[in-house]
Amino acid sequence: MSFTKFTKIFGKSKKQIDHVATIAKLSQTLADLEKKEKLLLKKASAEVEKAKAYTKAKNKRAAIQCLKKKKLYEQQIGNLANAQLRIHDQVTLFL
Repeated sequence: MSFTKFTKIFGKSKKQIDHVATIAKLSQTLADLEKKEKLLLKKASAEVEKAKAYTKAKNKRAAIQCLKKKKLYEQQIGNLANAQLRIHDQVTLFL
């Protein structure tokens, strides 16, 4: 039985996981998520400021829209926090 038939029947051996590269990639992903979180925090605070300006201008509908956008940004921030927590857990598994 040749080696190719053997590999077809039993499959190839699994590649070894490079822990250093995996941890580096997870760290980069974590940094990207933190950057995105900061951006969303800035956007949320900008929406609050816009809502205050619209309230002073007695434009209630626009102010409510701004607050809805802020709430959406806060939900995205919560999702990012959960993703960061999962990545931290993965990093600790590799260490």
